[in-house]
Amino acid sequence: MDRRRIAVIAAGLVLFGGVVAVLRTTGADDPSAGPPTSVPPPTSLAPFAAEGVLVPTPGAAPNTPEGVRVLPGPGRVQVLWTGDAPGYEIGWGRDGRIDHHRLVAQTATQLDGLDDGAEYQVEVRAVDAYGQRSEPAGGRATPRSARSGEYAVLDLFDQADAPDPARWRLAVRPNCARATPGRGDDGRRLVISSNCAAAPAVLRSRTPFVLRDADDRGRFIVETDAPGADGELTLDLVPGPVSTVSGDGLPPGAIRLRVASGNGTTTAEVLTAEGAPTTSVRAVPVLERGLTHRWELALRRDGARVLVDGEVVATSPAVPTWTEATALVSVSGPTGQRVTLSLAAFDAAPATPPPAVPAPEVRVVVAPEPAQGGTTPIPGVTGGQLRLTLLHSDPSPTAPEFTLAVGEQRVPLRPAVPGAPWRAGVGYPVVADLPAAALVRTGDHVRATVVTPLRVQATHADLELTAAPGASTSPPSTETTPLNGLEAVLARADGTVLDAAGRPVPEGAPIQRGRVVFDLVLDGRSGQRGTGLAGLAGFVVRLDGDRVAAVPTNLAGPGIAGNYRLALDTGGLSSGPHMIEVKLFGTDPATRPTSAFVSFSVD
Repeated sequence: MDRRRIAVIAAGLVLFGGVVAVLRTTGADDPSAGPPTSVPPPTSLAPFAAEGVLVPTPGAAPNTPEGVRVLPGPGRVQVLWTGDAPGYEIGWGRDGRIDHHRLVAQTATQLDGLDDGAEYQVEVRAVDAYGQRSEPAGGRATPRSARSGEYAVLDLFDQADAPDPARWRLAVRPNCARATPGRGDDGRRLVISSNCAAAPAVLRSRTPFVLRDADDRGRFIVETDAPGADGELTLDLVPGPVSTVSGDGLPPGAIRLRVASGNGTTTAEVLTAEGAPTTSVRAVPVLERGLTHRWELALRRDGARVLVDGEVVATSPAVPTWTEATALVSVSGPTGQRVTLSLAAFDAAPATPPPAVPAPEVRVVVAPEPAQGGTTPIPGVTGGQLRLTLLHSDPSPTAPEFTLAVGEQRVPLRPAVPGAPWRAGVGYPVVADLPAAALVRTGDHVRATVVTPLRVQATHADLELTAAPGASTSPPSTETTPLNGLEAVLARADGTVLDAAGRPVPEGAPIQRGRVVFDLVLDGRSGQRGTGLAGLAGFVVRLDGDRVAAVPTNLAGPGIAGNYRLALDTGGLSSGPHMIEVKLFGTDPATRPTSAFVSFSVD
């Protein structure tokens, strides 16, 4: 079958079959052609079919969704239903008004940034391939906040400076990820956005996780929509002053909950350096994109349990050999990943973070001899601790001793956790205790040298300062703009070229001249990013550059997705390869049109 995923692009060039095709910009008279212009794209299309071309037409309106459930949570409600429509429109509001709307393709969505204690009304309508809508089905729910008295530590990430710098430190590779407060549809939660594939963004709790002296020793809890598609979420409890730990090099005593997604499935397991096995109790349920779930790593005297939304999914004989640990939340995934955290909590013994002291940036170099240090003392501090992660290619089985040079001072760099593995390509966590005399700046930063002849890279540096009595402990400001936005996009196109009888064509085989059938699938589930999709006004089809069809999809409101079959006249085509172009237009002028291409050959 001559079936290919169509290349979809918003602007520029597309490489297809080794040929570079230049996109046309939108024109004012012809919505799919014309010279370069600043005229905005059309937000509606008139139906059109060239001679010999058959286009699909709408049928009856879709059926009303069934089984609608509206489930409250802190600052949010989740809406779930059943149905077989290609898309759905969600409306919600309070005080008897439906004044917010969203378009989705999956049968679940989450509404965030809501007010706790206020009742919200929610409606769900099915939307067919032409924008026709069903009658609504819905319900009501009242968001409720978590009670802080239930936990030793609780953060809902709903403050303007989230993540609270007095509670958390973010460890990332330079320019790879940010943690920022949510806005709009992401309101009242933390947004972690990434530009780097498979590079973890790690939140370190400044409050230690302290075990209770009871059979139920403690629980590490997060509510998040991670791991997302093809991503990973980890919760680590590490007995030492670390900022990051490698999955391939957990230090002794560390206990990790690892949640990984791929190929439409999600797995959860408990990992330790000692290799304690995980027993699956039941399969992790399907996690709908964008919905928050509650993950718990529960530690007991007889082992560990993994819970998702209150249900045990895995167990392990792993038991902590420590009473206090550093807690880390880590997420990673493909380039452009965007996940959110709505809650992090310790159901454990009471603990408090140390005072937060603003710390300058630390720039670390690795050299056989110390680099020139700073001379300006950092005021109001009595000392500090620098946490580093070292990456190396040394084949030796044991770690050498390291020295850290800061200013005129030299201090030892010791393993953050005794016995941590020294392995090529695996991060090795180290820590240095710094006296006040070592805390000097060069301009706006502290310059430190890891003194060693080995080829070593310091991938993360995390400086904690100890304030002198009476000194300021105001935390530093935080980033507020994510690395990637929540721009709604149009559905993803997928196409198949069939022969005149609608039969698949063997791969690479030519088609008889006369007529071809073109099956177009606009897949909203695959195309959806973030919380929703852009409204679809319709699409234009071109054959070898000539406009042959226009199909509007906004008969009763914006379309979303759907399946379409067109018959194209190929009687006048020459033998050889030919190209079909599909161009999608949104109902909002701010939505960028997308073009897609598929080729076929005529005998």
